[in-house]
Amino acid sequence: MTNEIMRLSGGLLIVLCGALSGILKCRSFKARAELMGEYLRFLTQVEAAVGYTAESITSILAGVRGFELLSPVLKSTLDLMKNGRSFESAWCSSVKRCLHDREDRQLMYSFGSSFGTDNVQGELSKLALHRQNAETHYAGLTAELKTKSRLYRTLGVFCGVMAAAVLL
Repeated sequence: MTNEIMRLSGGLLIVLCGALSGILKCRSFKARAELMGEYLRFLTQVEAAVGYTAESITSILAGVRGFELLSPVLKSTLDLMKNGRSFESAWCSSVKRCLHDREDRQLMYSFGSSFGTDNVQGELSKLALHRQNAETHYAGLTAELKTKSRLYRTLGVFCGVMAAAVLL
């Protein structure tokens, strides 16, 4: 009797582990989408700052607020710039350190490589282009989130059930 209970509880734990792995994968996708949504808001705020003020890059970055997910990148960039690195170098290093997805990094690298290299009208045009690219990327991520989140959860439960069936 106790042997059956142990096998049943072990099987249940295996199924739960599979389900949790699916849920965690779904959450990582959701976090990426939230980060890109915040990046879009960041670009909008930077665009407004460039259009209405004549501040330096350091002042603009120090003045942006309300970006919880993006704040590690912004803080690291400001710290590296205070240590004498250029904006491009500091931004790319910070993005590489804080972001794990290659597509997200490439999108943000393009911002860092071109920001602060042109006059106000040129900067506004480039920021509008970056925002448009980020919107396209964000739309793709949210569509992918809708389709893959259910798939990952279902696949996690299914793999857990299959592992429990094989092992028990």
